[in-house]
Amino acid sequence: LGGRMCHGWAAKQPAADRIFFRGEPQGQAKTASLNYGWVVAAAGFFMHLCLGTMYCWGAFTPYITSYLRKYDPSLTYNDTIIVFMLIPLAQTIGMPIGGTMMKKYGPRVTALVGSWVMAFGVFVSAFTTTVFMTTLTYGMIYGIGMGMAYMCPIACGYKWLPNYKGLISGIVVTGFGLGGAIFNIIGAAICNPDNKAGSPYYGDDVADNVPKLYMTLGVIYAACTTVGALLLRDPTAEELKKIEGTATQKDEEKQLLPQERPSVEVGPMDFLKDVRSYMLWVMMMFSTASGVLVVSTYKTFGSVHGFSDQFLTIVGSLCLVFNGVGRLFYGYLNDTIGFRKTMMICFMSQACIALMFVGSAMASFLYAFVVCAMILNYGANFPLYPTVTAEIFGKKNVASNYGIVFSGFAAAGILLKLALSAPSLSFNTVVFGTAVASACAGVGTFFLEGTSSSAPKKAAAPKKAAAPQKAPAVKKAA
Repeated sequence: LGGRMCHGWAAKQPAADRIFFRGEPQGQAKTASLNYGWVVAAAGFFMHLCLGTMYCWGAFTPYITSYLRKYDPSLTYNDTIIVFMLIPLAQTIGMPIGGTMMKKYGPRVTALVGSWVMAFGVFVSAFTTTVFMTTLTYGMIYGIGMGMAYMCPIACGYKWLPNYKGLISGIVVTGFGLGGAIFNIIGAAICNPDNKAGSPYYGDDVADNVPKLYMTLGVIYAACTTVGALLLRDPTAEELKKIEGTATQKDEEKQLLPQERPSVEVGPMDFLKDVRSYMLWVMMMFSTASGVLVVSTYKTFGSVHGFSDQFLTIVGSLCLVFNGVGRLFYGYLNDTIGFRKTMMICFMSQACIALMFVGSAMASFLYAFVVCAMILNYGANFPLYPTVTAEIFGKKNVASNYGIVFSGFAAAGILLKLALSAPSLSFNTVVFGTAVASACAGVGTFFLEGTSSSAPKKAAAPKKAAAPQKAPAVKKAA
């Protein structure tokens, strides 16, 4: 009964809305079922709740640094920030490994292996006592596993819903942003349940809870990502034919440039020969710099200006909610108005808000607003770049190609670490530099050629495409 009601509703919807359903027309459609791509998107969202916990570093670093200071009292936050800065580098290493594995073993096996490697890196961090060991486990092993699993649900979702790349990316990586908000609270409850103040470091009563934190999170990550990974599967040959038929019909309604047609598939070697790949890399480095800076220092910067640990934990969780919302919003906006306008809005607004970051510490409400706004725009990078990469260079090799673009994110972290460690550069100067970099990334959009999502539509095309599809009249004549 539910299936018939679902079909009756779907049959009355406009063609654009039927992407949620697929059926077999035979005079009238016999069946209607939910496109499995939405299940893949939901599974990817669930996986990314755990994969995105790299953003917990801003909330966890006071606890972890305080714990490591038991073994080396000379350590400071500037020493331990290397752990967070190297996670994107490790993720960049893991992405091409995951892309290669997906071609051979599919998204499910690849996601399982990557997720388990990530969870293992977190769990064994409980036995580390130095910055080097923590960097190896919580930085490199964690990051490589995350990189292997990261693109699995996104690339799989592109195959099921090729005309909704921005929305699929947005849904999946929204979990990447929201995960940090959830686990920030869990981490504070485990390490600092009494909301004790750090000045700027915590005593043994808080620091001694760090191994328990690692073990608890490792088990949770393994369990949750396993559930999500088991739901991933590529479409069968028969399902792929139906999907490609729907995608071709929608592509006929758009004016595509030759290099944007669905048949274009560029491998990693040819990708590196295209100047647009280097433009995307530089833009990725520039546009993520301000967000990386804020997400890794908002808690230590705020505590120096007198904000309580409880307030900063709330701000951290709230800003990561905005991180998730920004990914979904900008992913949808990309499908609606095109990547060039979307990137311009995001990067230029980020440049303006970044200039307010240092001064916002004068008031708690203003500080919370600026941090949340910056992290919202920062989150937009992660649905936008894989979507643009897939549209320009094809979705077949998007995991490997986007892995190359993503290394720009890793470069931003390394450069920020060097800038923050340079005695000649003040924190205010580094913040100003990231604002300028965001503006440069916005200007860079003018040097990228248009993609199918930003190409103008022909007004008369939908009517011409709809004319040959009057199958019921032909069947009656027969």
